[in-house]
Amino acid sequence: MEINRPSIKVVDCMLRKKPGGSARQYQNQLKLYTSSGLLPTMAIYNSTNSATFSFKLIMNASTWRVNVPRYNITINTEPILQWTIGEELSSRIIEPHLHRVLQLQVSQSPCAGDVAVLAPVFAPGGHTGVILSVTKSAFTAQGRWFNATRSLCSLINEVCVSGCAGISIVDLKLTNCHLFLLTNRGLFISQDLLSPVTGTLNFTLLFLPALAQMDYSATTLWFSSQCVTDRIYFSDDTLSLISNEGEGENLHSRCVYSKYPFTRWLLCQASAVDIAKNPKHRYLSFLHDRHQHTGLLLSHTEQQGAMVSVFGVKAEELFQRHTKFPPVILDFQPRGIFLLDNHVILYGSEVWTSSDRGSTFTWVFSLDNQIVIDALSCTVIGVVVFFTDHGNLYIMKSGLARYAWLNETLDVASTLLCGHMGILTAVQLDKDKPSGFSYRNIEIDHLIEKHEMSFDKALALQYTTDHTVLLHENAVINDHANGNNPLTVAPASHFSPDHVGKVIYFSDGGMVVITEVFRTHYLKGFSGVVVGEILEPIKGASLNAEPVQLYDLLVKKGEPEGLIVTLQLKDLDPSQGFNMSHVGKAVVAPGFSSYLITGLLPSGSALAKPTMPALVLPLTSHRSGEWLLFHSAGRGSWGMKEGPCRHALQSLNGVRNNALMRINVREKLNFTFKAFMSDYSLSMVYHKKFMRVVLTNPLAIRVTARHSWDDTNNHMLTLTAFSHLCKKATTTVTVYIPEASLLCRSSSFTFTLQNSCPEGLQIVYVSQQPISDHEWIHADPEDHMDNKRLFNLPVNYRPPSQLGVLIPTSDNIYNADPSHPRPREHYPISKNSGRYKQCAGKRSAEECGCTDILKVSPLAINSDCRQRVLRLTFPVTDFNITLFLRRTNHADHPLCSPYFVTVTEVNNRTSWKVTGTHATPTMDRMRQYLEDSLKNNLYNPEGLQISLYGSELFHFRISVIPGVVLCDLVEEVQIYVDEPPLAFPTQHLVNNMAAIILGGLLLFGFLLIYNGVAMPTKSSIKTLLKKHKPTISPTRTQNSTTTQGPE
Repeated sequence: MEINRPSIKVVDCMLRKKPGGSARQYQNQLKLYTSSGLLPTMAIYNSTNSATFSFKLIMNASTWRVNVPRYNITINTEPILQWTIGEELSSRIIEPHLHRVLQLQVSQSPCAGDVAVLAPVFAPGGHTGVILSVTKSAFTAQGRWFNATRSLCSLINEVCVSGCAGISIVDLKLTNCHLFLLTNRGLFISQDLLSPVTGTLNFTLLFLPALAQMDYSATTLWFSSQCVTDRIYFSDDTLSLISNEGEGENLHSRCVYSKYPFTRWLLCQASAVDIAKNPKHRYLSFLHDRHQHTGLLLSHTEQQGAMVSVFGVKAEELFQRHTKFPPVILDFQPRGIFLLDNHVILYGSEVWTSSDRGSTFTWVFSLDNQIVIDALSCTVIGVVVFFTDHGNLYIMKSGLARYAWLNETLDVASTLLCGHMGILTAVQLDKDKPSGFSYRNIEIDHLIEKHEMSFDKALALQYTTDHTVLLHENAVINDHANGNNPLTVAPASHFSPDHVGKVIYFSDGGMVVITEVFRTHYLKGFSGVVVGEILEPIKGASLNAEPVQLYDLLVKKGEPEGLIVTLQLKDLDPSQGFNMSHVGKAVVAPGFSSYLITGLLPSGSALAKPTMPALVLPLTSHRSGEWLLFHSAGRGSWGMKEGPCRHALQSLNGVRNNALMRINVREKLNFTFKAFMSDYSLSMVYHKKFMRVVLTNPLAIRVTARHSWDDTNNHMLTLTAFSHLCKKATTTVTVYIPEASLLCRSSSFTFTLQNSCPEGLQIVYVSQQPISDHEWIHADPEDHMDNKRLFNLPVNYRPPSQLGVLIPTSDNIYNADPSHPRPREHYPISKNSGRYKQCAGKRSAEECGCTDILKVSPLAINSDCRQRVLRLTFPVTDFNITLFLRRTNHADHPLCSPYFVTVTEVNNRTSWKVTGTHATPTMDRMRQYLEDSLKNNLYNPEGLQISLYGSELFHFRISVIPGVVLCDLVEEVQIYVDEPPLAFPTQHLVNNMAAIILGGLLLFGFLLIYNGVAMPTKSSIKTLLKKHKPTISPTRTQNSTTTQGPE
């Protein structure tokens, strides 16, 4: 149960109550779950991000409840919601203009289906301007309305003398980082939506010389939506504009395109060879295929029809003038291209699909007197929805070239959206609703079940096993009624590959699901055949309805090939034999060929076509009860519709559908899927391969497949992906069950492998005795010899330079505090260097906002907050730098080849040297290869050792060389060398003075011994002290007198 609030979504979770259970039993069960620590969680995710929320028990309500902040799941992750697009208005602004609405243009966010921008398109002459609506709930709740006319007109008035009277919206596109508004006065691009400063959204009017003389109201805007969160892939965002004016010889068609950041616009046109053949191309659509890095151009000529040209990309990221392979020419009226992760779709008067990204196309369906005008992808449920100019809706399943008609009509002033839960919604303006919109949900499954697809052709039933059959489609009806020869060329079959998964049901009872379709037949008189599995036993006609089944049947071969046989009933009057009502029915005898009755003979016998002539003997007799008569003569006797879901596809690795999986260079990932019968039946074929795999770019990432089966005959598929290229690449993998019904929600699985830097990938330095974050900030750890391992840096400390300890020149300040003086600034070079970063513009350390994370960060950018560093005592020789590769939700691994590194000292100190590394032939070859491009030597991180010859702080930056991984891997290590010897020349003078004094004492002693002077001993010193004891006399005072005694 959900409770919607403006800023919080409240979700309640309850245990399912057992029928007949009491309230006390429910409470006890609830307490049992709680005491066991079992609490439900809810995961909210899209293709790139996810968030998990835990429920809390509410005893009074006997439920678990979770409060999900909407800001965390929508507003904070969708940049368009953070902006004001012009003047904000009430939804009532649209009410006076509802009668002039021609259509609704809507563009959904690439990463969130519920977030969209909508613009009503009005009939000319109303001066309504540019009105937009932004929603975060697929227009099912209150949104925001804006009038962007004033902000856009201010830009037009700066460059156009005529002003912008009559400006109106033509189309709009919401990309990953921009909002494009196409008006009848030009194309506007918004500022970067990802800008940290939000507020009023600013626009820029783009000048497109190629379209300067074209009418923008006759221009279409094309963009292939894709969800991207890594800026390295923003360059795949490509926008194109196509303008067409005139017809025939007066046709003027222009196509321009631009790639992110949309500063350079170029022409897109057919190749020179194709233009030479026919200069009048009407360009209809141009899209960028991010999987193959190609441009797909759809054009149309009156002589050839639709033409699809695929252009490669040059080194400068521009499309080539020559096509990648010969253009595909199709004879139908096209309207546009639609790109899916696994297919390229052409739509118009027909729908075609390509699984090889535009090299070849497969026909899906055709339309009479109508044309598909747009398409919508609902990736959550793997469905593509087409809507026509008559308002009819058709759908295709992801990965399957099959379709179904939805018995639903869409109003011309309505639009379709597919939300993040896969709910298809029709939205239209409504003045009676507070939000300005009314909506209705379109039940896709319910409408698919009602779609009847049978046709007026007889089917001949042939058993192959007790659970599989063949249904042979008759080419014509009554083609032997007058004894004529059979047709030499059969007409085209009405069955098509998109009928796989459909169910044929018979009026007398029984159902067969189609598993394979063959549109040609090896026998004359049949136009096609389908293979099916029996879902419900097929019943023949009853004896009351067909009493001829009570008699024995005699089958006579009429010719050596056995293409025509005669069916004769034994011991039956000819007037009571076969009649015209039997034409088109099939005689079925299990274990023998079946026979389709096609005509009558005067004797009461029937002419028939055997389905398996090789099994027909010159004369065959079937006793009563060994053969049956099946009624499948045409429409009414049998029907075809979408079958029930009987298959399911499960990911055994917990990978979500439509997920984006980032794979590192030289990384190997495994994905396992299981296909099984969801209706609890067993597959009738031993070790049947249910699943198929489609890759959009097989060369980008190596994907290998391995098939297996478990003990219950369930099909298991294991995919192994290996990234072998260190470059930007993407491939989408689709695993699907071809024969699954369109009603199955879990018959296909799509995920995208992106060759990029995995989330949270970094290199870290780990000392031999690790120090925790708590110890870094609050404790004072010691080593095994009771030496302190951390050193507290002085306030505003800067390390020495090559000029001396008292002359710092580094721009990095450590343990910054702007309220304290900066030491060691005795010289101009020291005063003019040193810059605050975190503390820039602050008055004290308290205002710097140094968090615990910043205090333990070794990066130079966070040096203002660094208060303590690793302490080592002089001398530091062959100090081990042990590096590990760390990744989110993965164990740490030692950094090794080929992750070669460079080592630099951030503060430009030179009294150090790399004295150890594990030299390998690979490292030597890489050094030679990168000698010209790298400024520093590269080293093997294995066995990396550094010796320090100076004192105080050394700040090292260790970087992985480019070309190894698609991101910058950098680690910084700070070491303070304590207790060094005195600096030069003090230490030199002290050493010399000590040597002189020691030498003088030795010389003096030698001279005493040489001249026979006895050296004092301990006993002689004691005797001397006893002979000269001091005499203590009384103290004289003023009153005291001295008496002179007689001498």
